[in-house]
Amino acid sequence: MMRKMTQSGSLIMMLLVLRCCGGRSHSSFLADGETIGYYSWNWGKGCRIRNASLAIAFTGLIDIESAIEGYTPGAAWCCPELVGKKYLSLGGGNAAGIFTETTLRNMESSVDLVAKNNYSGIAFDIEEVSGSAVKLVPLFKSMFKATRSAGLKVLITMSHSAPYQTDTPEDAVAFVKAWCADPNVDILSPQLYSSGTERSPDFSETNNCKDAGCTWDLYKGARGKFIPSVVDGTHYAAVQNYFREKLQVAGYIQWAQHLESS
Repeated sequence: MMRKMTQSGSLIMMLLVLRCCGGRSHSSFLADGETIGYYSWNWGKGCRIRNASLAIAFTGLIDIESAIEGYTPGAAWCCPELVGKKYLSLGGGNAAGIFTETTLRNMESSVDLVAKNNYSGIAFDIEEVSGSAVKLVPLFKSMFKATRSAGLKVLITMSHSAPYQTDTPEDAVAFVKAWCADPNVDILSPQLYSSGTERSPDFSETNNCKDAGCTWDLYKGARGKFIPSVVDGTHYAAVQNYFREKLQVAGYIQWAQHLESS
């Protein structure tokens, strides 16, 4: 998600999403066992989808304690109670969400806080990474293992087919290959949008690394379920159709903000 924006700018983006896309969920194309998920931002009124199976408390922050403090479920000014399995997001497409050797080590040392705050999993929003794949792939692997050892699920979301900012294009490819092969990764959720206002899914592969091989083919045979992030659920039929001969799609996660009554 291209989230290089101020909070006021993010609020404007949220309003645009709601006007252009309606923020709708759409479950008529879901088979039994498929996932409906959503992000709930910690600015504006947030999001709630009453029939969701998972929900992500989204702050754009990478520090665990700050992310927990940044989303207070039921607060009057934001942050509705989450529906379904509750995930805490870490990272994002801005300076506050960059993954580095230091941030990964800090995460692992405090991962137990996530479970203690009644979350079921962590959604790693990995869009900007500073450090080589040689150095960071083992640290990601260790973090995902620690997350599972804490009794939590692991979800990875990224900008289109791979992180859009890495030291080299080859690093981006190496990261995705490692995540797809990791038995501790439960869900892979590429973002099929850039602005968040698209009227249909954007199936573009990440531009900075596609020539190096960060194509959708990397996801073939992945250990985790392939559950893309989309603007809203009305995009799901197109997602199913596009990947029908390529990958098994197991649901979707909605980015647009929309409050449904419980």
